[in-house]
Amino acid sequence: MTERTSVRKRARTLMSVLIRAPRAEDMEAIIALDARVTGEAKPEFWRHKFVLESALPAGDRPLVRVAEVNGRIVGVLVGEIRSWEFHLPPTGWITVLMVDPAHRRRGIGRRLLAEALEYFRERGLRSVRTMVGWADGDVLSFFTAMGFDRGPFIELEKSL
Repeated sequence: MTERTSVRKRARTLMSVLIRAPRAEDMEAIIALDARVTGEAKPEFWRHKFVLESALPAGDRPLVRVAEVNGRIVGVLVGEIRSWEFHLPPTGWITVLMVDPAHRRRGIGRRLLAEALEYFRERGLRSVRTMVGWADGDVLSFFTAMGFDRGPFIELEKSL
C-alpha cells in the first residue's frame, strides 16, 4: 500500500466516525471494547456507572461519548467535572479514553478528546487532568501530543 492510499484510507475512516452520546443498547459493546483494550472484563463497573449516573440530574452527569464506525462502537470517553478536590477550582477530568486497537492511529481518540475539551471549555473550566500509568507509553505519548503535561501533583499509594 502506498502512502497516498494509506492517507485516503485514513481519511475515509475519519469521515465515517460518528461521535455521540451512548444509548442503553451500547452497554454490551462498551463492556466488550473495555475487555479488548484492557484485557479484563468489568461489566459491573460499566453497569454501575450507567445505572447510577443516569439517575443524576442532567447537569451533574459525567460526559460520556462513544465513537461509532459502521454501526460498531470503537471508542469510549468518560469525563467529569470535579470541584475543590485537592483545593482545586472546578477541573475537567478524563477518567476513561479508549479506542479499539484495530482502529487506533486514525484520529478517533483525538476526536473523542476534542469533544471533551470543548465540553469543558463551554462550562468555563480552565484546565483538564487525567492519570496515565508510567508503563503506558502509547497513552502517555498520545496525551503529550494533545498538549497535556505533568501537573502539580504526585500520586501516592500504599499497599494494604
